[in-house]
Amino acid sequence: MSDEIFRRVGNDLSEEAIKGIIHDEITSHKGDEVMLPIIKFKLPVQAEVVKIKKPHPAEEHKNIFKISAAGDLVKGTGENTVKIPDNLTTSQKLKKAFRYRRFGEKVTSGSFKRPQLPVPSVKEEEKGRLKLLGIKRKFFGVELILPALLLFLLFSWMPMIKTFIISLNKFETINSPVFAGAANFIKILNDASFWQAFKNSGILTLIIIVLGTWLPFMLAMYVYEMRKGSGLVKVLYFIPFLTPAVPAAILWKWLYNQGYGLINSFLSLFGDAVHIGWLTNPKLVLLSIAIVFVWKNTGWAMLIYLAGLQNVPKVLFEDASLLGAGIWTKIRHILLPSMVPVIFTVIFIQMISGMQVFAEVYIMTNGSPEGASEVIATYIYKKAFLYMDIGYASGVAVFFLMILISITLLRMNTLGRKRK
Repeated sequence: MSDEIFRRVGNDLSEEAIKGIIHDEITSHKGDEVMLPIIKFKLPVQAEVVKIKKPHPAEEHKNIFKISAAGDLVKGTGENTVKIPDNLTTSQKLKKAFRYRRFGEKVTSGSFKRPQLPVPSVKEEEKGRLKLLGIKRKFFGVELILPALLLFLLFSWMPMIKTFIISLNKFETINSPVFAGAANFIKILNDASFWQAFKNSGILTLIIIVLGTWLPFMLAMYVYEMRKGSGLVKVLYFIPFLTPAVPAAILWKWLYNQGYGLINSFLSLFGDAVHIGWLTNPKLVLLSIAIVFVWKNTGWAMLIYLAGLQNVPKVLFEDASLLGAGIWTKIRHILLPSMVPVIFTVIFIQMISGMQVFAEVYIMTNGSPEGASEVIATYIYKKAFLYMDIGYASGVAVFFLMILISITLLRMNTLGRKRK
């Protein structure tokens, strides 16, 4: 455009001449259309072109579903029908209708059932074996517990049931038993000898609880803190528990002997001759028996405490040490609160075991002197096999069993409340 202006203007370069030429050019091009730049593409060669064959009308997909509840939006021509829910919007119904046409399956009545496969034939000789195998599978758990169940029934439940039946009868010499009802239980309430034996059993149990609870606890703490040799110490303390009650009672009876006993001989080394009647003094006899029982059962109680100590977090002791706590502060505020459930368990077991002491008392004193060491177990034995009053002895045994069951239920009830 600039060349055209200079050609027409020539040497006249005045401002008015140039404005006039530009105005003429703009006016002359106002009616022209705006043209976009043309981009040329290279067409592909004939070999690279893929022709898409339009399907024949007969080969097109036919609708096999008739969509109901879609209003006039779609019209099906097939025989099968699919129900569209009425709570859908119009667009949702359209989408459902299209999906049923494109991807749907026929709606069949009833639930789908797999075809029944033919049952394989079983030989006649294998039917009995398969039947036995099915029975074994059903009663597999019963087979495992059956031996223990039979032993429990024969040696625990049957004697208890038989004892209860005998307690309702009265035996007179060799004659047949006579039904007495509750006469034996009424006699127990008025029997001073029974209540004296019950009192002795209670005192003996109390001493066993005091000595047999805290002595193993102290030993357990000592063994727990040992660096070396703790395994040997555990074995040494557990050996008395493995010793039978009769040999242990005979050994301690010799140690307690008033004339030549080892305990009195050892005490005589520190002064004049000592002749303490450990088993003949009414004030010392229960304590002496309790010491034997505690000596024999300290091992298992110590192991129970050791198991409880393993569950106490050591982090608590480390934090207490950082705060400057001493050994007694740790025991009082950390160890004892953590060991309360274990301590109560040991107390309960010691209580039940102490109420049933028999071998130690029968061999060492047999209830002497003058009935000071008579306990319920020896009282029942004498009534049954010395005085042959089997009915009354059975009544005492049943009454004593009810007392133990009551203590157990009380303990279980208390434990359940603490857990809640």
